[in-house]
Amino acid sequence: MADRVARLKYSHSDPLFRFSGLRPVSVSNRESIEVLLRGEVDVSFVPVTYASRNREELVVIPEFAIYSDGPVLSARLFRGSGSGYAAVSDTSVNAMALRKLMGIEFDFVDDPVAALGRYGGVLVIGDEALRLVDADTPYIVDVGELWKLRVGHPLVYAVMVARRNVDPAFIERVVRALNESLDRFRGSPGELAREVARRINVSERLMLEYYSAMRYQVDGRVMAGIEEELRIFGLPQLQAY
Repeated sequence: MADRVARLKYSHSDPLFRFSGLRPVSVSNRESIEVLLRGEVDVSFVPVTYASRNREELVVIPEFAIYSDGPVLSARLFRGSGSGYAAVSDTSVNAMALRKLMGIEFDFVDDPVAALGRYGGVLVIGDEALRLVDADTPYIVDVGELWKLRVGHPLVYAVMVARRNVDPAFIERVVRALNESLDRFRGSPGELAREVARRINVSERLMLEYYSAMRYQVDGRVMAGIEEELRIFGLPQLQAY
C-alpha cells in the first residue's frame, strides 16, 4: 500500500524519493492537486500555480521545492516547422512563465512530437523534453534560462504542500525521509543517473547534467523567488506551514 504521499511522475523527483523508503503515488502535474483535494494523500509536490489557486485548503512545507536557478533542460520551447505555438497539456508553470515573459499564447496538445510538424514552437516539459534534448532537437528558449535572465530569481516549478490539519509528526517523517534520499543521491549521483537514463531512454551524461541543474532545498532566496513568481503571474501568495 502506498503512503499518503504523492510525487510528480517526472524524473526530476527521483532524487527526492528514490532512496526515501516512502511509497508515494506517482502523479501528473494536474493529478497532484486533485489527489490532495480529494483527500487521497496528505502531502504532495504540486505546481506553484495550483498551490496558489488552492491556498485556502493547503499549507506550504517550506523545506523543499523543485526549481532551477538557470537552464533547466526539461522545459523548453522547441522549434517546429509550422506556425503558432503549442504546449503539452500537463504544463502550468512553464506555460505561464512564457506567456508573461514572451507574450505568447498556446494551444494545448497531448503529442508534442507530432505537434512539432504543425506549430512554429512547442513547449515540452519533463522526460519527453529530456528525450528531445538528447536527440539535439532545435529549440527557441529554455524556460529556466529565460526566467533567470529576465527575472533574476530561481524559477520554482513545484512546492511541497500538505492538507490543513495533517499530523505534524507525519510531515516531519516525510521531510526526514526526503532529506535522507537527497543525502544518498548526492553521495553517488551516477547511480541514480544511470538508472533513470535507462528508464527514460536518454544518455547518462544528460541525466548527470540535468541533476546538476535541479534544486530541491529551500532557503530565503527561494521563498523570495516564489513571491516574485506569483506576483508576475498575478496569483495569490502562498501560506507556509
